[in-house]
Amino acid sequence: MQHRSDAEAADALKLAYQQIRAEIGNVIVGQDEVIKFVLISIFSNGHCLLVGVPGLAKTLLVQTVSQVLDLDFKRIQFTPDLMPTDIVGTEILEEDHATGKRFFKFNKGPLFANIVLADEINRTPPKTQAARRASSARRARPALPRGSILTAPGSRRSRPVSVSSITCSISSRATA
Repeated sequence: MQHRSDAEAADALKLAYQQIRAEIGNVIVGQDEVIKFVLISIFSNGHCLLVGVPGLAKTLLVQTVSQVLDLDFKRIQFTPDLMPTDIVGTEILEEDHATGKRFFKFNKGPLFANIVLADEINRTPPKTQAARRASSARRARPALPRGSILTAPGSRRSRPVSVSSITCSISSRATA
């Protein structure tokens, strides 16, 4: 969409922001400040860290934002036994039963989503944390084989695109 002036573009952004906030507000109640900062992190192509006690709808917020914006959403529950290939993906050897030929196929991990929710990241080994940080820092999917197809935001069909992901890390802090 082309705008005739910067002021017109700013007005359009303001209207879109208000519509997005209203739609999220239908699901998330009483978290206006948090919603504002999550949307700012998305608009600025950044990352956010949501910290709070259990039950504050942190996961629901991120999931709702991805639904409202029609973005691909994946949640990673970090555990002590999680390996880097569990989040990045891996190549597997497959065989074509018709021809008997073998080939490598890349199975994408959850880091290939537009919005990735990294839950309880402090519970996982350092090498897995490093894989998540590396993919976030590069603004690209790690280990993406040549010719791989990603899904663009707002599109359910696959096509070659360059789409960076937003990582929302959640840490629950229990009260003592």
